[in-house]
Amino acid sequence: MINETKEKILKGTIQVFNKKGLKLTMDDVADELKISKKTIYKEFASKDEIFDTMVDYVFDNIKARESEILDSDEYTTIEKIRLFLSAMPESYRNINFQELHPLKDKYPKVYKKLQRRLESGWEPAFVLLEQGKAEGVIKEEADLRIFKIMMEASLERCFEQDVMKGCKRRYNDYLNTVVDILLCGIAS
Repeated sequence: MINETKEKILKGTIQVFNKKGLKLTMDDVADELKISKKTIYKEFASKDEIFDTMVDYVFDNIKARESEILDSDEYTTIEKIRLFLSAMPESYRNINFQELHPLKDKYPKVYKKLQRRLESGWEPAFVLLEQGKAEGVIKEEADLRIFKIMMEASLERCFEQDVMKGCKRRYNDYLNTVVDILLCGIAS
């Protein structure tokens, strides 16, 4: 569990990240939050540690959003699948994911963690997709392992390459487009 101060620093880091990308400094975060750098360093030893913690923080919040979708009775199965695959808490819709592409070179450990988080936690999605098969909204012959590989590869390419650089579209727009393309390819 993240304490209140750490969470405040992570949220402030996200705000600065949206403006400066990976070039943000601890001074930038301190200025954004109107706190001292010393306060930041009490919670995090380095920028690397902030980024490392941020990966878990963001993904844990995405998982919480996925749980809300799964527990909801207001959506059809296909709507749940769409929402689940593009799950993003409202507060993250404006995160500038376009700035993540240099992560691989500058922060390789953090990038590996990001990859692991993208590749894990698919069990609820498979349950939903199997439910879709049972209901006839997903083709029975759809290979869900291939679907997963295609989804992961699409998301990873968005981070690895500058595909979004210079566009006015947000990451969430790309995510929704990827989900639409992949689902329309398997929806009956």
